[in-house]
Amino acid sequence: MLRSRTLVFVCVLCYLTFCYGSLTLTNAQTNQPTDSVQNNYDKTLQQLVAEVRELRIAVQRATFTHTRLQTLIERLRLQQTIVDGVNRQLDIVRIQLADLRNSRPQMEQQIKDAEELLERTTDPNGRLDIESRIKTMKVRFARFAPEEDRLRNRETALENELQNVATKMSELTSQLDTIFNEMKAP
Repeated sequence: MLRSRTLVFVCVLCYLTFCYGSLTLTNAQTNQPTDSVQNNYDKTLQQLVAEVRELRIAVQRATFTHTRLQTLIERLRLQQTIVDGVNRQLDIVRIQLADLRNSRPQMEQQIKDAEELLERTTDPNGRLDIESRIKTMKVRFARFAPEEDRLRNRETALENELQNVATKMSELTSQLDTIFNEMKAP
């Protein structure tokens, strides 16, 4: 019995050694491909992480560029509104100047006609009335020169202002072109 126990014990020991040896051999053989797969997985994961980082940077740049673009467009709109306003004011001043220049000869003629009428009028009440009208016309006519000077000065100031806002608009347009060129670049 002892012999059979020894034999069973030796058989079990051989069996366990064989099983353990084959498991170790199998693990050694399968670990090598697992390491290779793991290395490939790690490389792929690193590439994906790098690409995600690049995409994040690209999205941040695009967001920044979009914000700059929107801000610049709004500034351009505001500047265009200012240019339009200055142009309207300049047009009004020029119309007023033209009206003033056109009314000057008419006023001179009215004064001349009134003075001729005064010379022919003999009625004292009519003469007083005509003299009063002549005096009023001469006062209004005397205001023409300072008003024309004021309007010319205003016209000059508006022309300078228009030139300044147009220059600012050109600068903003140039900045917009720069942003578009940056967007076209790879």
